[in-house]
Amino acid sequence: MGLSVVAACGLLIKTATVAVPAATPPPPRLPAVIYTYDARTLRNVDLHQPDQAVRAWDTLHLLAALQGLVNRDQPRLYLFYCDGFGVETDQFWWDWLRGEDGWLKTVPAEPLANLEAALRVFAGEFAGLVVYDPSVPATADIASTVAGCERLLPVRFDPRPAALFTLLTSHLHLPVKLWLVHPDGSPRFTGQGRLPDSDAPSSGSPKVDAYRWALARYVRTGRCAPGFAAYYVDASWLKQPWQGPPDLHTLSNHDYFIAHRAFFFDLSPWGDEPPNDDPTQPLGLDRQTLLTVMRALYDRARGGVIKVGGFTPWPFKYTTHGGAGKHEGVPTEWEYARLISQFNGYMEADAAGPGAMANASFYQHYPLAGRYSQPAPRLSRRQWMERGYLTPGGHVAPKLFVAHYVGDYDSPAWLYKAIPAFFRDPARGQVPLAWALDPNLADRAAPALRYAYARATTNDYFVTGDSGAGYLNMHGLTRRPDSTLPSGLAAWVAHCRPYYARWDMTITGFVLDGASGATTEAEYAALRPFSPDGFGTHFDAGPGLHAGVPSCPERDLPDAVEAAATVVLQAAHAAQGRPAFLWARSILKPPSWYSALSHRLREQGADAPVEVVDPYTFFGLIRLAQAER
Repeated sequence: MGLSVVAACGLLIKTATVAVPAATPPPPRLPAVIYTYDARTLRNVDLHQPDQAVRAWDTLHLLAALQGLVNRDQPRLYLFYCDGFGVETDQFWWDWLRGEDGWLKTVPAEPLANLEAALRVFAGEFAGLVVYDPSVPATADIASTVAGCERLLPVRFDPRPAALFTLLTSHLHLPVKLWLVHPDGSPRFTGQGRLPDSDAPSSGSPKVDAYRWALARYVRTGRCAPGFAAYYVDASWLKQPWQGPPDLHTLSNHDYFIAHRAFFFDLSPWGDEPPNDDPTQPLGLDRQTLLTVMRALYDRARGGVIKVGGFTPWPFKYTTHGGAGKHEGVPTEWEYARLISQFNGYMEADAAGPGAMANASFYQHYPLAGRYSQPAPRLSRRQWMERGYLTPGGHVAPKLFVAHYVGDYDSPAWLYKAIPAFFRDPARGQVPLAWALDPNLADRAAPALRYAYARATTNDYFVTGDSGAGYLNMHGLTRRPDSTLPSGLAAWVAHCRPYYARWDMTITGFVLDGASGATTEAEYAALRPFSPDGFGTHFDAGPGLHAGVPSCPERDLPDAVEAAATVVLQAAHAAQGRPAFLWARSILKPPSWYSALSHRLREQGADAPVEVVDPYTFFGLIRLAQAER
């Protein structure tokens, strides 16, 4: 290994690239050829032009469904669409998988010229079309559910000559197997009378009627797979698509969940105001429907854990950001997390910003080894003393110890886009970093975790993000006023344990309490067997022990390096000659940001001793300091 020496906060740190065993040999089910489709032009549409927004929406919805069906059993269709942080993301991973990684090195690739070519090549993978209603946007999410369960491609009803619906039905003569709108364009879901094909009375809301109909047809009959759900914005995106980047419809994320026959939904978690996409519905109906959906999913999973892809669509609805509503974005996220946690649901939080990803249905076939070891070494107590972390008498030195929680990677999309950029930053390795990567992200973005471990230096450590193998509220597993279900703690432990073991993670970087209330000692004790080395906490007053495990509350650093340095130095001065600890959380920052912060601390902190340390040292010193009290 090649070694170099750099300074960080006055500390000499050795760095080294560490080899990780190559991926296990590819499974025998690699296809004879992989087809590719270049959809990048759809990122360049003018979202203020309705026809262009519609073209992007309709095309990507159909492509995502086709991908989900085609890639269900083998990785056969790859999409070029996403970019982020200055990198053509899908292209980057394609090149890596066919080059350095080698998984796809020997498989021929054939580009598809257009949508018609894709439909022709994969004609045997779908049975026809499901047509949904533009006047009831929720039917777009229902159509994604239908796509996975009935092998149908979703298309929005639009009889204009240039529309995709016309191309598919009148020119390609694909059969419509299910209408979520009447063939003349009038709504099937009206919010009046009874639900279609049912004796059940209407809820009074076309939106909610559509979900009630779909629950009965797909979840309660067992046609949806247990343990999978997807919370992505419905076709109401078309009303104000310019509220976010051009890929924030997140349609490209649907493929994985269609492949797994998930139930799709988009409902407000609030019961004190009507949702802005359905303002005339009875107050609280969206929220009650969300609870009904989660209970049906819980029953389908027989009390197991439920993976819920997606995130509250706060740029578009349910918050002040969406132009209507009285709740801010973070409280809306927290309320949603509080509710789904009570049903054993966890988020894979494809949140606003870099929330779109493609090809997860393709990557689900990536061959992972049974275990990946932490590439960076743990320091010994002797090394702590040599580096000045301990006094000559073996006590924790009177300094501020800072460890960087590098987040937020509870989203496969954020991880998928950030890793190609941040792991090529030449400043990486200069400062110890605790990369907070939820290990469950390997389900949808396995190459990103594999790449991170393979490219890690001895200053790159891996801890989980919030709240382990998925984002939920730990206290929501035991305190359940809205679901009244028994504790889900044992199910969560059984879910987390193998993920922690595979990725050799023993620190839970952020036990996010959110709106559910403080995590209890019993909940921490349940995590202790596989997270014995540390807990990052939410609302604690300071460092301590939870269930015998060292813990420290996270503190968010400002975005600007100068402001972040001020926060750190203020904490150092406040320590007043005693050992102090700062579990410093930052979001989507490149390694050069941490290097610049370290440089700033060296310049300004001569009279305030600060040590930037790795996460194992950080929590180990907390354990020692607590024993000395």
